[in-house]
Amino acid sequence: MGTGSLVCVGTGLKLVAQITLEAKAHIEQADQVFYVLNDGVMAEWVRGLNQTAVSLSHLYHPDKVRLQTYQEMSDLILAAVRQGKAVCVVMYGHPGVFAMPVHKAVAQARREGYPATILPGVSAEDCLFADLGIDPGQYGCYSVEATDFLIRRRQPDIT
Repeated sequence: MGTGSLVCVGTGLKLVAQITLEAKAHIEQADQVFYVLNDGVMAEWVRGLNQTAVSLSHLYHPDKVRLQTYQEMSDLILAAVRQGKAVCVVMYGHPGVFAMPVHKAVAQARREGYPATILPGVSAEDCLFADLGIDPGQYGCYSVEATDFLIRRRQPDIT
């Protein structure tokens, strides 16, 4: 095992307004930054913080199985960690919510003995709670990934 490490951070959903100071510091200090962002302004901001920043969005393709794309992202991230680099992965929203490449890379890095962590970020669900004035602690919360409903034609359990 080398000296590589992996930290995955989230930007939140409102441009740079919801990113934490801790996440920003990791972006600035990383040897290599990879990102998947849904906003060009945020991508430009990340590139301004660290000149090594590289988008992984080019790996998406309409004719490619999504799981293959996620594996390719994870492989690129891990290759940099194995080179001994301090790697920071930047994802929009929360880096651990509906973010399979992050979980794959973190799990594999840990299996190989590298320090790897996910720092929390503001997610779409967090924004919904705030915008709608909902306290999930009052009645509970049931979250699902929409693709699961489309592919498997599931019915939500509202009991």
